[in-house]
Amino acid sequence: MSKSWLLLLYVTLTCISISEASPILSLPYLISPRRQVGNCTDLRQNLTQTCWEELGMANYLYDWWQVNQIACGGANSSFVSCYQQSVGVEEQQCDATGPNMCDYPENFTGYTPQQAYTLYTIFAIWQWFESIYEAIENADLSAGGPVGKIVKTINPEVQEEQSLGDFLQALTAFAPLLSMPASLGKAVTSITETAMRQSPGVLKQLNPTGTLDSEIVQISDIYDGLGTIKTTYQQNISNALGLVQQDFSTFNLFAANGSFIAPRASLEAETTNLTAALETYIVSSCLTASNIIITLARETNPQELANNGSMTTIDLIQCASYDRYGICSDWWYDPNTNAAYGLSSLRNMEINFYDLMESLFSNGWTTGADLFLGAKACADYVAVYGGANDPTLDPVTLIPRCISNVQVCVWDQSCEPLDKDCAFTGEYGWDLCKPQYGYEADDCGGNGIPTEVVPAAYLGPLTTITAEEGGSDLIVCHGVI
Repeated sequence: MSKSWLLLLYVTLTCISISEASPILSLPYLISPRRQVGNCTDLRQNLTQTCWEELGMANYLYDWWQVNQIACGGANSSFVSCYQQSVGVEEQQCDATGPNMCDYPENFTGYTPQQAYTLYTIFAIWQWFESIYEAIENADLSAGGPVGKIVKTINPEVQEEQSLGDFLQALTAFAPLLSMPASLGKAVTSITETAMRQSPGVLKQLNPTGTLDSEIVQISDIYDGLGTIKTTYQQNISNALGLVQQDFSTFNLFAANGSFIAPRASLEAETTNLTAALETYIVSSCLTASNIIITLARETNPQELANNGSMTTIDLIQCASYDRYGICSDWWYDPNTNAAYGLSSLRNMEINFYDLMESLFSNGWTTGADLFLGAKACADYVAVYGGANDPTLDPVTLIPRCISNVQVCVWDQSCEPLDKDCAFTGEYGWDLCKPQYGYEADDCGGNGIPTEVVPAAYLGPLTTITAEEGGSDLIVCHGVI
């Protein structure tokens, strides 16, 4: 029997099989006999992203749709439903969120490799959106949960109103990166970023402009409004999923390069990541409502200052070692950039926030990196590109920005040490970064000795002032409550 005759028989049987299972289709799709796919034809092995290209999936999907879109439209069927029916799968609701609405296609017996990869991708995209939907459903946003405890712990002193849309934006900004398990690393995360970047319409559905912007709540009662945020967010997720699965063009863009041929995500990890983003934003919002700023001392290690004999006043900085959260006394230290961060009240510079930082970090409501480095990254971005420091998802890079957006003020090490008008640089917003009330007041010494009172988290030039600069016999102190 000739090879050409065998090939003709294979194609004929394939056409009959597809045609019998697909009454709504007008013409079958023919697999090119010239394409060599190697092990990608062995569906007993795990499906891989590299096979997406080897199997010519982009051309396969495009050609299939060109042949069948009229029939699908005539049957009033979405792309995914139409495709599933075409290969003999009972109609499922893979274009809507909800538990058990889209089954995992575990048995690929009887399917061509192209059919198997398409069916798996339909499920995987559904599962990606569904996992985010379930993550927000499982998050404890009540007054008795982490959100309520954060508000109670920080106890914002200002009854400040904030748009629910801001909190929705914080959630949306983090969504595209949520569902990739940490074990998969940056490579898979970049795949998801690619899918989102190739489908701008999906981003618009996830966060429609103006959603909830007109609804405001007191920051101290934010948990009362999170139910509304949850409902809106889940509806946005459903809308985005519907757009991807029902519209072929969007599906084709979203699934390009085999973006979702990857292990399924962990719902527990999803919930943890999503609530972590929201909690960091709530911590940030509560700090801002309490008139608290972040202070930054570049090229400064408080532990070294406490032990190298360079301080103006003995015991001005007490920092024997950093704990497991990176905290020492008033400061959180980042060894990667050799920078120290602290919290400081604009209303009372004598408050020490060690206990608050310990509570925030030990309870897992945020981390030093999320709170401090996140706020600095936000400030850097706004300083370069302008705009507001609202949480957002960069539409080009898909990097979540300003989940933490507390005002950052940088201690000015270059100004005259005894200049009472000079405390911070003006690079991150001069309006808030001014010397605090009582800064360098003369009330902590005595017996005619020059004294200067500085904020509890102070790490400015007065910490190491030399005798030539006027530091002889000068006492610098933190007025700590």
